[in-house]
Amino acid sequence: MIADYADVYALEAGALAALTSTSVRSDGKEIQRRFGEKNAAKVVAQIDRSRTNELWRLIYGLGIRHVGERAAQVLADAFGSIDSLRTATVDELEATREIGPVLAGSVRSWLDEPRNQRLLDRLRAAGVRMEVPPEQRRQRALEGPLTGKTYVITGTLSSMTRDQAIAAIERLGGKVAGSVSRKTAGVIVGADAGTKAEKARALGVPMLDEATFVTLIT
Repeated sequence: MIADYADVYALEAGALAALTSTSVRSDGKEIQRRFGEKNAAKVVAQIDRSRTNELWRLIYGLGIRHVGERAAQVLADAFGSIDSLRTATVDELEATREIGPVLAGSVRSWLDEPRNQRLLDRLRAAGVRMEVPPEQRRQRALEGPLTGKTYVITGTLSSMTRDQAIAAIERLGGKVAGSVSRKTAGVIVGADAGTKAEKARALGVPMLDEATFVTLIT
């Protein structure tokens, strides 16, 4: 009855109720049990309820290699919809905080598979939620002056820890990524900066020294 995830949403209570299972008692006698209408109704109700689950639960449930619950939440927050995720490049995925090159490659590889693309299309046709609800997106759009902007931190800051810098950016609606891309809003450069500063320079991404960064967040 089920070949992939999308088939779950085609299950009907009548077909489930008629299912039977057979077990063998210790005395060798076979006992046959019917799934029944009550159990079938419960299963179908739970399946129907799952259509409106949060986007991250769908992403996690797809079974993409390396994508656990936390990564699924990060991807849902960063991209907002399956459509945006499907068109994301590896660089864009890597530019997302907490998403490294291995995970980014795994996601892109999964999304590039034609059978997986068909699966997503079938899930959409079955009424499964494919995006963060509009009201949540509107709320996030009002979060702060850095909303929609992604920053990268490299080197050591003297006035705050890296975690404090990240918290300050996120408090204003921005995001912090682990790698630099052309879409990076700016690279915050501290002491002993590494190759991220060099890549920012090569890509023409703005670089902020610590004093400029402090002004930005205060």
